[in-house]
Amino acid sequence: MKLRESKKKNLVREMGRRIYRLILFVFLLLGGSLTILASVELLIGTIGYIRTRRVYDDANNRFVSVHVKKKEPVSTVSTPEAVSENITVSEDEAEEETDSLQDIDVDLKALREINDEVVGWLYFEDGLISYPILFSGDNAKYLKRNYKEEYMASGSIFLEGQSARDFSDHYTLLYGHNMRDLTMFGKLRYYRSDKNYYKDHEYFRIITEDHVYRYRVFSFKQISSDSDVFSVIDKDSDGLKAFADKYLLTNNNVASEADIKDEDHVLALSTCVNDYAYRFIVCGVRVETTDTKNSGNDGSEKTNVSKNQAAAEKTNVSKNGAAAEKTNVSKNKAAAEKTNVSKNQAAAEKTSTQDQAGSGNEGTSPKAVSANGSRTEEKKKTPEQNVSKNSAAIVDVDF
Repeated sequence: MKLRESKKKNLVREMGRRIYRLILFVFLLLGGSLTILASVELLIGTIGYIRTRRVYDDANNRFVSVHVKKKEPVSTVSTPEAVSENITVSEDEAEEETDSLQDIDVDLKALREINDEVVGWLYFEDGLISYPILFSGDNAKYLKRNYKEEYMASGSIFLEGQSARDFSDHYTLLYGHNMRDLTMFGKLRYYRSDKNYYKDHEYFRIITEDHVYRYRVFSFKQISSDSDVFSVIDKDSDGLKAFADKYLLTNNNVASEADIKDEDHVLALSTCVNDYAYRFIVCGVRVETTDTKNSGNDGSEKTNVSKNQAAAEKTNVSKNGAAAEKTNVSKNKAAAEKTNVSKNQAAAEKTSTQDQAGSGNEGTSPKAVSANGSRTEEKKKTPEQNVSKNSAAIVDVDF
């Protein structure tokens, strides 16, 4: 009896050991499989990151040309009169006019030969985000395709399917993946994590075939993925101002306030976050438009349009006008004094002639004619000098 009970106990223990070993084996097998899968996924992801960088670095090298140049300070009038006026440019004006510019050329014609759904190029002025923009009319095609229409996990930067492909809408949406290697819209996360990032990354551009649009970032925030921010404003809506005040400016992370008007053009960059229920958007308002239709957008030289240029030229004209008026006053005064001297001299000579010859008319007529002739000659000469002076005073400013 005792022998049977002992055998039974030994059998139970043996079965327990086998079950334990089986569980351990399964656990190790699953753990190893998961490790292998994770390693494979990491390897594939790394290869994908490398491929993304290679493809878009190649695109930037082939189709984009950026020239960094220094703005020249506004020239003051170089005439002595201007120097005496002590005309100077304020520190704010001087700082504004000497900021560096990035003149960017994109060969969109060559890009469209590869894919005719390329509608523009997105370029942040620090150069950290620089990608072609695709438009297919839907929001799915370029989620996993690059601009060559090849499969790529990082996809492309693409335009909302209901937005106008020429960026003529008052509110436009662009989508891009938030990649871990910071490609595509991965760097937008720094607006949230770094308080000083916005100060150095305030402007971006959209380059199209006919225009270069410059935008200033005025809002960025995390929002619900089903927010009306992702709707397209139509003609029956309340307008851009009401839309911006309600959805874009409330609870945003930019300290400075923005006054968005109905006639403005706003572009929102949208990307995902770790929580699928939310999105992160960076919004910019259009502050400058450069027309490149006549000069082309295929690597040729573009016509730079600057709002500050008009103000600077107006200031120069105003300053030069003041200098020219002062010059005219000085010249007229000198002419008047010269005329008075001539008159006094003629009168003295006339008196002397009358005393000596006793016949004033015959002696004074040539003198009077000479005096009048000199005055007439001076009046004719002064406007010609003024025209020459004003022409020389207006200095062309290279922006």
